[in-house]
Amino acid sequence: MAFPSSQDAFKFPWPFPKKESFFYRLKSNMMMSAVHLLSKTLFVANINRITIRNKDVFMKLLEDRSRPFITISNHRCNIDDPLVWSILTWKEFFANIRRHRYTLAAHNICFSKALHTKCFSLGRCVPCVRGAGVKQEGMEFCLEKLDENMWVHVYPEGKVTQHPIRIKWGVARLALDAKVPPIILPIWSNGMDKVWPTEKPYYPRFGQSVEITVGEPMDMKLVIPTLTKTGKSRGERNSRI
Repeated sequence: MAFPSSQDAFKFPWPFPKKESFFYRLKSNMMMSAVHLLSKTLFVANINRITIRNKDVFMKLLEDRSRPFITISNHRCNIDDPLVWSILTWKEFFANIRRHRYTLAAHNICFSKALHTKCFSLGRCVPCVRGAGVKQEGMEFCLEKLDENMWVHVYPEGKVTQHPIRIKWGVARLALDAKVPPIILPIWSNGMDKVWPTEKPYYPRFGQSVEITVGEPMDMKLVIPTLTKTGKSRGERNSRI
């Protein structure tokens, strides 16, 4: 399948192999572990504090490998992901590393150089080209991962913003087109932009508090049939989701 608009903007070869070798998985696991370590150092010994509500809900869905899993959240700073996943203990992280999230990331920020492309893709960041639509290659790749019952994380606002804005339709597209309707879990973070500011100088701050709230899961197995029975168009179903 060709994706001309996406490939025109993304200038490097697609960074994910069709089939992961043992050595590719090893390199990817090492990259994700290193990033997790760096993320946790910002909250070690209470130099910053992070608290999470309803973590048990998140962990139950993460550990359930029988269903595809989508998390969505607000986007308050450039490194919300991976900082938010520092809520995982090392035991929880390694127990679920095979299912650690894939996340869409801006191609012009994270994939502007060959080395960056290599590193971010090993960390399971997927190139997303703004303006290329919901059927670009990165979206198709995430859909493939959902069909493997993997976990995909999406920022539906599409960019870092301090105030809620209109969300994109990408999540709806993933939910409606997955072979097995996924479970969608909303997550809200507050204070992450205090730890890593959105304005220069860009360096971590200390003595800050971050609150993570896990919402109620939405089972698309229940939602999609309801929308279909009402005879709503695809656009209306996208909007409702």
